[in-house]
Amino acid sequence: MSGLRIATWNLERPKQNGHSRNLRRIEKIHEINADLWVLTETHSAIALDGYSCLASPSQPGYHSNGESFAAIWSRWPIRRAVPTFDPYFAVCAEVNSPAGPMLVFGTIITYANDPGSDGTSRRWEEHRKSIASHASDWNRLRDEYPNHLFCVAGDFNQSRDGSGWYEDAESVRKLSLALDQSSLQCVTELDMQAHGLSRATVDHICLSRELAIRVRAIGAWEGKTNDGSKTSDHNGVFIDVDPQPCGQPDRPQAALAGSLRPSASAGRLP
Repeated sequence: MSGLRIATWNLERPKQNGHSRNLRRIEKIHEINADLWVLTETHSAIALDGYSCLASPSQPGYHSNGESFAAIWSRWPIRRAVPTFDPYFAVCAEVNSPAGPMLVFGTIITYANDPGSDGTSRRWEEHRKSIASHASDWNRLRDEYPNHLFCVAGDFNQSRDGSGWYEDAESVRKLSLALDQSSLQCVTELDMQAHGLSRATVDHICLSRELAIRVRAIGAWEGKTNDGSKTSDHNGVFIDVDPQPCGQPDRPQAALAGSLRPSASAGRLP
């Protein structure tokens, strides 16, 4: 059985009439050829043939019609929607994956300068509150679905690579603790700039530990085409995962060599 590809990308709020940029976004999505996508700051205009979709609703007073903070697109059957702590920011689906029943949780952890509801919050304050809310939800879901694999992906608003590019040490510590308490591992904490990208990546994928040890490759791409045309202000990231355990896992770093910057023929690994 071939590997599973999971990807996430913040699309920087596509517009219904943004045909040229939307086409570039969809072309990149097709090029990456993931089995499972978590798209954030997305729009119903970004529709993927051959996938089932579960998207968060548009937030009144902020979104235009068709916008979503998070959407899950899956080639694997979606069995049901699972409630989350915030139906606008986070969406969760129970999915029948080739690796087994899986919860897929797509989300945005709010940005560093979120001023809060009263406009007085300090830098990273609301971000840390968001981490606490996510942590509580992940623990609840782990208790309710103890036999499911778990995948959390989306815009974490943390580079998490030690570069300090867009991260705060205390916030990184709190999120790391929250992931650990839910038996999750962030598998995309790679220094993307050291591997040739012009910026760090704040979009991440986290897996339950029994799935994380099966990651065999990580890839990333910038939010622009080869000719420099913009698609997003975020990098995207994908991982390739073995659907079933296959002996002693390699060190994660050994699986990364040459995996970044997928070519025009990028797709599922053999």
